[in-house]
Amino acid sequence: ALRVRARESLRHCIVHRLAIALHIDNMAMLHHALRRRSISLTVHLQRGNIVSPACYLQVNAFSSQSNVVGAGKKNDQANRVPKTLYRQLLSWCRRYDNVPFNPLPPVTLSPPQVDPIALKRLKEMRAFLAANEIKGGLMDDEGEDMIKFGQNGHPAHYAMYKEDIVVKEDMITFPEIGDANELRATIRSIYWLNNKNTIANVKGAVGTTEEQSNKSTKEQISLAFDAMKSCNQLSSSELDSRRSKREFSMKVRQGQSEGSSESAEFPNVEYHVGQVVKHRDKWRGVVVGWAIDKEKNNDDRLSSLTTKQYSLKEDETSSTDRNNEDLDATKSKVKYTVLVDSNDASLLQSSKTVTIETQDDLLPVDDPCLQRIHNNLIKQYFTKFSSGHFVPNNVVAYVFGLDKFGASAGLDAANETSNAEPKSSPELEQSNLAITKGVQEISRRLLSPLAESIGQQQENDDDEALSMISLMSSHVESMSMKKSSAKELDSAISLLAKLYHFHVKINSLLWARNANEQHEQHINYKLGQVVKHKVYGFKGVIAAWDPKPRMDVSNWDGLTEVENPQEKPFYHVYPDVNDCIRVFGGPRHFRYVCQDNLELIPHNEGPLDLEMDMDSEGWKWDGERGRYIPSAEMKFTFGEDLGEHETMLVAAVRNLRKLLTECLLEIRDEGNNDLFSMDDLFCQLQVGAENLEDATVVQDTIREIWKETSNCDLRNQLDNGIAELMEGNHELSLDTFTNIVASDPLYGEAWNKKATVHYMMGEKDDSIKSAEEALKLDKRNFQALAGMGLIEMDSSRYEKAIESFRKCLLINPWLGTVSSRLSVCTSKKDNGSKFS
Repeated sequence: ALRVRARESLRHCIVHRLAIALHIDNMAMLHHALRRRSISLTVHLQRGNIVSPACYLQVNAFSSQSNVVGAGKKNDQANRVPKTLYRQLLSWCRRYDNVPFNPLPPVTLSPPQVDPIALKRLKEMRAFLAANEIKGGLMDDEGEDMIKFGQNGHPAHYAMYKEDIVVKEDMITFPEIGDANELRATIRSIYWLNNKNTIANVKGAVGTTEEQSNKSTKEQISLAFDAMKSCNQLSSSELDSRRSKREFSMKVRQGQSEGSSESAEFPNVEYHVGQVVKHRDKWRGVVVGWAIDKEKNNDDRLSSLTTKQYSLKEDETSSTDRNNEDLDATKSKVKYTVLVDSNDASLLQSSKTVTIETQDDLLPVDDPCLQRIHNNLIKQYFTKFSSGHFVPNNVVAYVFGLDKFGASAGLDAANETSNAEPKSSPELEQSNLAITKGVQEISRRLLSPLAESIGQQQENDDDEALSMISLMSSHVESMSMKKSSAKELDSAISLLAKLYHFHVKINSLLWARNANEQHEQHINYKLGQVVKHKVYGFKGVIAAWDPKPRMDVSNWDGLTEVENPQEKPFYHVYPDVNDCIRVFGGPRHFRYVCQDNLELIPHNEGPLDLEMDMDSEGWKWDGERGRYIPSAEMKFTFGEDLGEHETMLVAAVRNLRKLLTECLLEIRDEGNNDLFSMDDLFCQLQVGAENLEDATVVQDTIREIWKETSNCDLRNQLDNGIAELMEGNHELSLDTFTNIVASDPLYGEAWNKKATVHYMMGEKDDSIKSAEEALKLDKRNFQALAGMGLIEMDSSRYEKAIESFRKCLLINPWLGTVSSRLSVCTSKKDNGSKFS
């Protein structure tokens, strides 16, 4: 009895809410609609959220069956052709339901391709669902994802609940499509929006003329034909071939598992997709595919001068040897597609990126220090690196469904591998939690001093300095998470990336401003001014400047009349396209021009015709002054006027840098339990990072922490020394680093940079001494270990080089150049090269 009363009470509550949401005044009418549609009022518990049948009824605010008297027959006639195409598209999706394909680009539709009345109603309903925090519309009664396992519900589910769909009154954009299920959901949503019955039941819909209706129908039919054509092209160019390759690979692997792989039909395929291998020429790579070369191998040889065949003499090969050769010939029929490690190719002076190799030329790589392959194409085939191999994506796993590496149980296992929560150790879980909380704490510390400036910015929206402070505040806020669901939280490494990029940006802004202010008196032109080249006569706009040229310009043609150009300021000028065509015969992106070759000109003819999109870079055209206005960040960098709040902005940036320095020093010295530790970062580097991008974020964060010091002057000197080193001024940078370590012998990064300069100047002994000083201060300084190993390798002391490289890779296994050098040193040692 209690259950019955509770159910009735809940029913009336839900009905009342729906009446308000759907603007229905007659409660009896709503009860009748509920009974007619047989809507269950059972409340489902889904992932901790109570989801009522309100979702289903809101979806049915668009009826899929017409209730308009006399409209059914007419609408059925209008829908006949679209319905036929719709069924063909759905049939195509069912045919390729289990065949993955590379993601298709997002689909954007606007009227008349999609009906504006239904589009407007969809926008309103999505807004209602978002405002009331109604979720779970894409889950069935058992909590399964309806988009993943097939759309058996209302076609509106996908359009109503998919968060990535962007709906406006005049446009709808569906996200990129990753498989046939998502394509089917997109097709159903588009058909539902354009269905005449759907539009007929929209409350308050304004009717269209027959001419407008016919035009819309033609556009929608054309869209459906284009979709059908694209689907057929996709199946003929990719999916049919992919399916046949899968059938063949499964047949080979099944025969191999049954012990019949040594038959004449199928050779033994030793290596698997995702496995790391090494070629006999000493380069390493990862297998991305394999095939059987069906061409028969003969022992006949062709003359290089004629096409005459010469057979080997019978007595040159014994029967035993011939059997071995036949077996080798059978093995050689297996061809592997391999992504070559880019660092190995560089060291071995090879241009290979992707290659096809026979089985006999490959060996497995079992050394953990050598298993992380670096190649720009890896992310196109694999999702991550795990347990000594690369995990293939859905497409590769589908084709090679029985390969042991990444998809040992076929496509379902591959999907499970890609979507399941990653298995992590207690240390990694602790590291994730510590970094997450630590970045939040740093964000809290940074936001406090910005609060006052943000309040002033709300009263002065046009002030550039305050707007820049507001942007920095938004970046800091993105590092603090306020969502409740654990799955919605950013990962530890992504939060670390936000912290790293913000820290680098603040440091680079202040360093560039300080450096440019020292040369401001020698600069004649401001950013955004329109100038003219005195020699070539083209117009352009000043985009940046250097106090001295960053390259050797002594032999440039346009500088023959300029005295000592190497000591003059140079400007980055975006030239007018029309002038470039007249002068150079074609457009140019930018010109690097000496100050003596420029002159300021009045320009009142509107913006220049530039190759660069200035608006996208934050520049604005000022017609009154005939010049471009740079962004606030550019003005800050080059020390230009930022208005009355410029002093506040400079103070805010310097304060942010001070707070960031304090936080990073606490992390390095482990002086605060509210922040994470260096151990947490190295745990991420060694265990947490699953790809090169994540590893790069972690190792770059570690490098930034090593650069920090409580002495701001020394940090500025370090940055100056690095800039001098990058420009090739080795002696000047060496003096800078020497002065730093003399002032602070405990500054480990200065010792490391000093070791680098010594090596580049050929002073190997001094380089090793400086690297040893850096290691005394931090035994996990993988940069110093890599440098010492490089010196030993250059000196042909391969055992010592291998020792240094292995220590380095145990600390940071993602250093590609180090693993390549370790591979080379190991090969040279095994081949008997001299070492001591």
